Amino acid sequence: MTHPKPHIVFLHGAWHSPVYFAKITSLLQDQLYVVHARQQPAVGVPPSWTPPTDLSQDLEAARSIVDFAIGDGNDVVVICHSWGGKIAGSALVGYGKEEREKKGLKGGVIKVGYMCAMMVDENKNIPQGEIPTWYEIEGESLRATDPTVFYNGLSEEEQAYWFSQLQMHSLATLATPSTGASWRTIPSSYLVCEQDNAIPAAFQEMMANAAKEKGAQVDIERLDCGHSPFLVMPKETVAWIRGVAGETV
Repeated sequence: MTHPKPHIVFLHGAWHSPVYFAKITSLLQDQLYVVHARQQPAVGVPPSWTPPTDLSQDLEAARSIVDFAIGDGNDVVVICHSWGGKIAGSALVGYGKEEREKKGLKGGVIKVGYMCAMMVDENKNIPQGEIPTWYEIEGESLRATDPTVFYNGLSEEEQAYWFSQLQMHSLATLATPSTGASWRTIPSSYLVCEQDNAIPAAFQEMMANAAKEKGAQVDIERLDCGHSPFLVMPKETVAWIRGVAGETV
């Protein structure tokens, strides 16, 4: 049995996990949305975790949860954060509802919300230039080092707490280019976070506008917050997500 509202799938960013979406998940569930999230293989804690050497495990994980959300024919909205945008762009090729209907399949992804996320073309990556000062390379993985990069807008106590919940991230999955650009065929909404210290707002806008120039359907909206709108402005973030899902809020 299909659900009257689209299911919501979260794809988290580098170093993060679904726990960061708990507040907005609860608010969405209050509005009768079914929400799905799982930890991506690129993120973990040694020694039980081994960093992946390419994107394949993360793409498989993302497709698996989207397949589950589609189920017997549900509409699905995917909300991706930061590095999760590269996973969405690569993993969701062929998952658009219109594409699936042409193959006789029911349901599919009706829209993708890019939340200060990587929105890059196939075989592309965000230019890194010099290695940022806010993470360190440890073998084949990366450790974040500065809580203000992700959590500006929160109190120092809150920043310290959420920073303590971060895990290690696979170096290869951050460095590996995208393998697809699902935004070419699936409508998107881009949430520019204007005080972002991780991915500057100007760069976010550049990615969204570059996709539009290539023919993509991209709505651009803005919040006056840093890289974690789901923590700093949860109600406003949920209002945006509900809009991505087709509601007038």
